[in-house]
Amino acid sequence: MRRAAPVVLSVALNSFSESVRNRFFTLFAVFAFTAVYASVLAGVMAVDQEARLLADFGLALIELTALAYALFGASSSLLREAETKTIYLVFSRPVPRWAYLAGKFCGSMLTAALMLAVMALLHLSLLYFRGFGVPEAYGWALFGTFLKLSVIVSFAFFVSLFSTSAVSTLVISAIMWTLGHFASEARFLAEQSAGLKGFLLGALLWLVPNLQLFNVRDAGAALAIGPSALFSAAAWTLSSYLGALWLLSRKEF
Repeated sequence: MRRAAPVVLSVALNSFSESVRNRFFTLFAVFAFTAVYASVLAGVMAVDQEARLLADFGLALIELTALAYALFGASSSLLREAETKTIYLVFSRPVPRWAYLAGKFCGSMLTAALMLAVMALLHLSLLYFRGFGVPEAYGWALFGTFLKLSVIVSFAFFVSLFSTSAVSTLVISAIMWTLGHFASEARFLAEQSAGLKGFLLGALLWLVPNLQLFNVRDAGAALAIGPSALFSAAAWTLSSYLGALWLLSRKEF
């Protein structure tokens, strides 16, 4: 385990540097422009609720921007290295597959953390410029977004190992992301459905993470991430990682 730790760190840092090398600051420029434009609209359309609208819209934009970039990286990373034969060179050395996969995942999450931090700084600067302070539970909202990204990025790595292209991985992961935000409503419908239909629907929903657990921004939600949300994120991330590791071990590299 100790010998593999430098491998995990090396792969993570290499993956991180590749992620931030291209298109990174362009994405921030797009985010900054969109946020400034939204602030102008908010000032015109929501005089009394401008602060809340700016905070909610900014956090949603941060989440979607980070999601798009993280999913793109996770969907194409392993496929790109397989196409360029880089992965064959890696595994020609004594590199454990679990360490390689863990490093790839950690590199993606480092990129996601940096993106959240920089975009949050831009968002808070805009709020300060408009005369508003830090929104309530802002840090917890960002942490909830990070946990969501952890779940969906690990799932994207898993899907990329049996998917035929990066596009199909993106589509499947995006569908899972969408379903995860309606998991509570779907479970309620399953409970109301009787017979075999309700049973099958309830069984299928166990394969969908409840991403609403991490939505601190939702009205009525607790202003902190609870132990159940942490456990759920850890369980889904670990399950996807183990599934991806099993698929990776079956490939001939």
